Amino acid sequence: MNAASIGPFVFDASRLAAIAAFLLFLSTSTIAARRERQAGHARAIEAWAGWAVLAWILGARLGFVLTHASDFAAAPLDALKLWQGGFSARAGWAAAGVVLVVALLKGRSAVLRPLLIAAALTAVTHQAITAALPRPQMRLPVMELLALDGSTVQLAGQDRVTVVNLWATWCPPCRREMPMMTALAAEMPEVSFVFANQGEAADRILAFLAAENLPLEGMLRDPRGHLMAQLRAVGLPSTLVFDATGALVAAQTGEISGPALRALIDTAKEQG
Repeated sequence: MNAASIGPFVFDASRLAAIAAFLLFLSTSTIAARRERQAGHARAIEAWAGWAVLAWILGARLGFVLTHASDFAAAPLDALKLWQGGFSARAGWAAAGVVLVVALLKGRSAVLRPLLIAAALTAVTHQAITAALPRPQMRLPVMELLALDGSTVQLAGQDRVTVVNLWATWCPPCRREMPMMTALAAEMPEVSFVFANQGEAADRILAFLAAENLPLEGMLRDPRGHLMAQLRAVGLPSTLVFDATGALVAAQTGEISGPALRALIDTAKEQG
């Protein structure tokens, strides 16, 4: 998987690239502002940089939400859960561009040059980090997992889009996303959902599922965490989507939303 671990924190590569890009944009804008001899211009550069970043985040999120409006209709407040992922880069850049146009119309042309330079450096940095953490060429492992009744189940060879979710009952984000995932699995029978619990006993898993009124379908055990090691996952929850040929299409470390997961599945269907 393309995730990075920094101390106790685990970042999905796309999120790490986005965080680094935003920090560079703000830092570059601040340096440009400090080089300005006129205090008014300096304050304006810093202020408009902040507005541009905010516009990008809100615009990118709004673009994604509108694209998947039917998925958010049942739970509109989920649109506020930015940590679950789901952004439209094109909508984000469009929103940031609107901020720069507004700055120009307000007679703030002096801020455009430093902000455009910062934006260019941001784009280059984002591409560099993404290239440095490429998604590995990975296939669904040929591996036997344990069903909750103790029987063995072969993971590979299903010849259809497969979603593998690595989880544990002690993991709060795993618990939060599990109802969404099991509901999506019931809604999409053409997709194989594998909920591979990492290192826990069957009775503990069964107790959790019963307490949360969750189904048993797709629940498997990986007692020694071999699958997590094979997939090179560095944190829980981790969700990986494979196409019908068993090739990895997309992965996310950390909690994921229903619309974001559905988008990854649609991508896998198109590629498979």
